[in-house]
Amino acid sequence: MEIGLGVYSGECLPGEGVTPTQVIADSISQIRLAEEVGLDAAWITEHHFLPSGYVGSVLPFAAAVGAATSRITVGISVALAPIHDPVRLAEDAAFVDVLTGGRLQLGVALGYRDIEYEGFGVRRKTRVGRTEELCRILRQAWGPGEVDFEGRHFIRKGFGVYPKPVQPAGPPLLMGGHAPAAIDRAARLADAFIMDGGTDSDAFGEQGHNRGLFGRVEGAVRLYREALERNGKDPEQARFYMTLGGFLHEDGPDAAWAAVSEGYMYTRRVYGDWYGLPPETYADWYPDRMSPEEHRTRRGEILLGAPADVVPVLEKLREIAGPSLHVMFRSKYPGVPHETTCASIRLLGEVRAKLVGEA
Repeated sequence: MEIGLGVYSGECLPGEGVTPTQVIADSISQIRLAEEVGLDAAWITEHHFLPSGYVGSVLPFAAAVGAATSRITVGISVALAPIHDPVRLAEDAAFVDVLTGGRLQLGVALGYRDIEYEGFGVRRKTRVGRTEELCRILRQAWGPGEVDFEGRHFIRKGFGVYPKPVQPAGPPLLMGGHAPAAIDRAARLADAFIMDGGTDSDAFGEQGHNRGLFGRVEGAVRLYREALERNGKDPEQARFYMTLGGFLHEDGPDAAWAAVSEGYMYTRRVYGDWYGLPPETYADWYPDRMSPEEHRTRRGEILLGAPADVVPVLEKLREIAGPSLHVMFRSKYPGVPHETTCASIRLLGEVRAKLVGEA
């Protein structure tokens, strides 16, 4: 089992009093710390056109992280595939893989925000086709010969992409999704499946809350393994990645929630907007406006506490998903001070050591 740190987005809260330069500098410092305490990966995510400073330039961000570290996997979770030119993405990803000595992993997704498609001149209805063709072009571009592809959305022929990635097959491609077609697409085109453990897409868009984590994971693992088998792949070789919200504090769950509640509820309001909930639904999603019952519900959506509180949950997830499980544990939230985040990362290193038997 692996534990990665995520997700890094470059965001800050209004009135937080930090510059984008400082946010990125702190982020890279935190990722260096993650490497020092033994974590396996650091994950960067992509969105566009947000005044919070959400980073759209994920490959340059990944290059900066790669140059500042020496061992840790540099992961993208996820790039918004339909808005990218496949050859440009292939070149940028290959360069980061070379820069890092073969440490890049690349997640790709369809996206769902209309403004992002419109901003890059892409029609939403083409997102599935563009994503599938992009994945095939990436494989060709990273392979030994020239690119020779003619599809509905892209025609790319007669050239090679250089330098080639360090990893012989190129950076591993990761894909996710919750609909049956998305799970099948991941089985066909990708090297591993990403599950969003932080936001339950089936339920959040209807009610703004998540269902139980273990049941969701059991269902996703079963469906992905079935999809692998349908596509002629060994389901026993399934690689499963999961984003999971949480925060660690040496004084336990109450102290962890107090430290992270403002930042976490900010992310819930953002997702409420993105998922199209009525604004009045999430207007009071602020810790000082929430009832005790709402606080209990929200606390239950993420993993909180000291290492002893978190390890049993991760052990249960490993039982469900198998030893290839990689948890992208989110300890980075806008509004949480740098040193508080660093303290959580140090404790996450202890969690990782306990899970792999090093503590």
